[in-house]
Amino acid sequence: MNNDNKKNIIFYVIGLIVMAGLVVFITKGVKDMFSNQLTASTEEQTSDTEDMAAIIAADRAKATSEATTEVTTTEATTEATTQEITTEEIKELTTEDDVSAPIFLVLPETLQIKQGSPFYILDYVGFADDVDKLPELEVDGEVDTSATGSYPLSLTLTDKAGHTTNARMVVNVVTEYTSSEEKPKEDFETFISTYKNDNTSLGIDVSRWQEDIDFTKVKNAGCDFVIIRIGGFDDGSQYVDKYFKTNIDNAKAAGLKVGIYWHAEENSIEQVESNVKYMMDALDGAELDFPIAYDWEDFSHFPKYAMNLHDINNCFEAFCNTVQAYGYEACLYSSRNFLENVWTNEKGHPVWLANYTASTAYAGEYYMWQQANTGRIPGINGDVDLNILYLDKFK
Repeated sequence: MNNDNKKNIIFYVIGLIVMAGLVVFITKGVKDMFSNQLTASTEEQTSDTEDMAAIIAADRAKATSEATTEVTTTEATTEATTQEITTEEIKELTTEDDVSAPIFLVLPETLQIKQGSPFYILDYVGFADDVDKLPELEVDGEVDTSATGSYPLSLTLTDKAGHTTNARMVVNVVTEYTSSEEKPKEDFETFISTYKNDNTSLGIDVSRWQEDIDFTKVKNAGCDFVIIRIGGFDDGSQYVDKYFKTNIDNAKAAGLKVGIYWHAEENSIEQVESNVKYMMDALDGAELDFPIAYDWEDFSHFPKYAMNLHDINNCFEAFCNTVQAYGYEACLYSSRNFLENVWTNEKGHPVWLANYTASTAYAGEYYMWQQANTGRIPGINGDVDLNILYLDKFK
């Protein structure tokens, strides 16, 4: 090998070494660059997450302070967020928590069944337990609907904790129903003379059953307010009362104060929250003068909902919380029987009492009393519910 060839080989090797060094240098630089970018990106994401948490916390605090307990709402929120809705803590109860015997919610002492008709006792008897979602009902006795006569039945309710409740009823199989005596009608003029004073305001509540209403005549008869059914949840389906929009518009135009009620049949908090959103879409931010009433009434079929008394009270609290997240207040509508035996109302929400009697013996707190369901007033064809609002209890 001559000297020229040796020199060429040396230069070639040196070139390879230089190139290898450049490759290592460039690779390290690229790795450092991506590492720095990844670190910066991670720091930015952490910062963004912390900022978002702070924003959500601020929004939650703002929503809590703005979820007004005022009855009249002029600027109702059209959409509530999950941060604004205060969800009740749900405790899974066991038989160890079961301290009470099951109760009959609906139990007629006597019942008429037409001869030849099928008889299924759960169509007529409702019951519940504080913990057990479906107490066992044992029936001692039989009803032969093919033959007329009186059939006594002994009923026993047993929950999983072993508590029992006993009751009796008589089923009368008849060829023709014996109509009960019709309840007397109460005209609004007499209602005013009996219950109007400096501490009361008198009104009615209506739904599609009253059909077309002349609210000007209602107002001129001395009526101060009207509570209108906005809709409800029936057999798993949401609906808006077909007369709601007409009723609320015409009642306001006549100068009446207005409120609404929701006919409820929910058995879960998820259903409640979905239904409140549906209701709010129908309400469309309308101004109200009263709390939105939660009206759960299907106690004669309570077992089909597979819930206990704890569950139904959670549904009511969820309704109140969700309604408040939209900027309104809620209240509970119920009869004396169920207020005393079903509802706990531990947070003291306003109560609208239903008790059809001249003088109620209900000992609990209530701000409004539905005193009759066979009232008569100019502007409405047929019966209507009559209500007394107590001004000293209505904040």
